[in-house]
Amino acid sequence: MARSSTSSTTSFPTIKPGDYAQSPVHYAVAVADHTALSRIVSTLPRLADPAQIHTEAESLSQERLADKISSVLDRRDVPYRETPLHLAVRLNDVVSARTLASAGADVSLQNSAGWNPLQEALCRRSSDISLILLRLHHRSAWAKWRRRLPRVIAVLRRMRDFYMEISFHFESSVIPFVGKIAPSDTYKIWKRDGNLRADTSLAGFDGLKIQRADQSFLFLGDGDPSQDIPAGSLLVLNRDNRKIFDAFENAGQPMSESDIAGFCSQTSVYRPGMDVTKAELVGRTNWRRQEKTESVGEWKAKVYEIHNVVFSFRSRKVTVGDDVAGSEQVLPLELDEDDDGFLVAENPNFGIPDRRRHSSFVREDREFLTMGRKSVDVPSVIAPSQRRAMAAAAVAMPPPPTKEKEYVRSLRPSVWLTEQFPLKTEELLPLLDILANKVKAVRRMRELLTTKFPPGTFPVKVAIPVVPTVRVVITFTKFVELQPIEQFYTPLSSPRHFFYGGRNQSEEEQKLESHYSSAPSSSSSSSWLRRNSSQSSVSATSKVIAQETDPFAIPNGYTWTSVDDKSRKMKKSKSTRKSK
Repeated sequence: MARSSTSSTTSFPTIKPGDYAQSPVHYAVAVADHTALSRIVSTLPRLADPAQIHTEAESLSQERLADKISSVLDRRDVPYRETPLHLAVRLNDVVSARTLASAGADVSLQNSAGWNPLQEALCRRSSDISLILLRLHHRSAWAKWRRRLPRVIAVLRRMRDFYMEISFHFESSVIPFVGKIAPSDTYKIWKRDGNLRADTSLAGFDGLKIQRADQSFLFLGDGDPSQDIPAGSLLVLNRDNRKIFDAFENAGQPMSESDIAGFCSQTSVYRPGMDVTKAELVGRTNWRRQEKTESVGEWKAKVYEIHNVVFSFRSRKVTVGDDVAGSEQVLPLELDEDDDGFLVAENPNFGIPDRRRHSSFVREDREFLTMGRKSVDVPSVIAPSQRRAMAAAAVAMPPPPTKEKEYVRSLRPSVWLTEQFPLKTEELLPLLDILANKVKAVRRMRELLTTKFPPGTFPVKVAIPVVPTVRVVITFTKFVELQPIEQFYTPLSSPRHFFYGGRNQSEEEQKLESHYSSAPSSSSSSSWLRRNSSQSSVSATSKVIAQETDPFAIPNGYTWTSVDDKSRKMKKSKSTRKSK
């Protein structure tokens, strides 16, 4: 596994309007022609209110309109693959940035260096543009999801209903007990009609300690009229404290000022990436030079290695002189004792005599220095002529220097492919096509499944190396196709019903099982037969019960909470950990 780390200082090329003549929107931004830009934007179609889109046909129609808008506003057939929004950020043109973002320009598209316009604005310390892009991107991302929601629900309904278990754990052939120390979990997933449910026990991390919680995530594509839950809701159930909240509760609302301030104060941006364009599937062989096969759960799979997979992690920081902007400066302290025996922390860099910090409180006269806050822009009354001059100076002013670091590593994951898995890759493609339109990670996964794996196969197990001696293993351990609920209805004319005399079948089986368990065994063979018969009946009964119960029913006795309460608790726990 080859790895490399490079560090460089970002240089921004000079903008030449002639290089953007083929794109009217690029050219209007390059020459700062706001009138022409507004005229082009006014000719574009308008998208409907996402709340008024309810059918798959309406969703497809809106998607075609969005593609038409994107073909004008998000062109990247220019130098450095920059969108017009990238160009507006580089020119520090607030008017063009607001016009493009309000018209529906995509903030998430990346240039040839791998950065989107919002990340460029943050690194250039363009606070006005960052604020505009952040607010509009938050609103447009929710509108995109609502427009695609009917298509997602329609695709889910066309898929077969199933119950599936996916486990992940860490393993190492060198380091012992890695699986006991590292996090692991088993995700239980139900899919019925347009609804999805996922159960997990891994809640997060508290430092190096793993936090466990019995949680369920319910995506109700069909909604729940009895509970007044609209279609497309995402509910989170905490079964430990019996609380429930809607994760999409305030998704369409504007961002809070605290969230905006925290995001805009960032001085570092990151971009992880995975390149599978040159990936090659190489089969493993055993000592007989035959194809290596292993059993994964109920399925027999062939073992392969994927070569030429490149993982990259790029970071970019704003620098001021030799320091990184926004980084915490650590002051060296010297510990000493004064004449009274108190512990004293002294900073030699201050150069001020007798200004020592005591471990006990000592009341004394203090001098306060007024220091401006870099993260807050103080508004002031400026004349229009002065404002235009300042804007021109800001455009001419070069951006602050930035340092980029890129960590590149060549991975060689292992994959177990089988043709016996009930769920085929082709069944997932319609759902992946919807999500891969704008999500780069899903697009890479779709490319890997369709172009690199043999047709008709499914990856039931994947092992990805994290460090040279440790890898994370993801395994599909169980898959059960759920039958329609109506098939499990037992009519009153059933002979089984008359055999039990109208009594509950499960009660009779429990009595039968308890009779066998309490009766003395006459021989080992008869007890073995009784034990096997009772186990088979119990397993069959449990399977029927598991399929009859509705996994998407909201249990009674749960308290509804809000997302704000959960976020406040998370912030409080983080501050408590920092204080410790």
